[in-house]
Amino acid sequence: MKTNLFLKLLAVASAPVIVWTSREPVSAMWRWFSDREAITTSIDYLGIWGPLVLIVLFILQVFLAFIPGQALMVACGYLYGFWGGFLISWLSLVVGGEAAFVLARRHGRTFAEKWIPPDVLARWDKLAKGQGIPFYTITLVMPFVPNDAMCYVAGLGRIKHHRFSVANLLGRGMACVITSWIGAFGLQTPPYVWIIVVSLALLALLAWQFARHLQSKYYAL
Repeated sequence: MKTNLFLKLLAVASAPVIVWTSREPVSAMWRWFSDREAITTSIDYLGIWGPLVLIVLFILQVFLAFIPGQALMVACGYLYGFWGGFLISWLSLVVGGEAAFVLARRHGRTFAEKWIPPDVLARWDKLAKGQGIPFYTITLVMPFVPNDAMCYVAGLGRIKHHRFSVANLLGRGMACVITSWIGAFGLQTPPYVWIIVVSLALLALLAWQFARHLQSKYYAL
């Protein structure tokens, strides 16, 4: 008992020292993740290992909020072109989302709250209650929604795994199309691309509303 107390006190006392001594590398890492040009330069320097590093970073960013997924997705399109960037980012994010879903479902809210703030989980739990594929597809695309958090919300909810997988593939796919195109072509994106993207988003929204209507009608019977 005394030994455990001593170890806890030692850990508390040493925490400020560890934080202070690691401030420079942590600060440098934060600056690197915040600079798209730095990311692209570093990944390009890695040569054939670049895609593997990106895949690892994409999967990790589902668990580590400080890794900017959008910046990585744009950098991916810039480095490997539209199709290469799309495939690398899409498949990696799908794998990361599936892992978050499975782990949250298996280990519960305690595990999820290690990676996502409890208030964020609670807020989206209410919005996601009783929702299906259209809802999760949209929330995995929209830029102002905590996309990665929705994988944990789904794992904690009642949606079937295979239904979430469909939403994960569709939602991540649409998001990766947009960011990979921006990375590959910048602001020279033809108008028809934006028309297609907006049309897909509207179709997903209409499908969500229709599904909610059918659901309310079903429960009313």
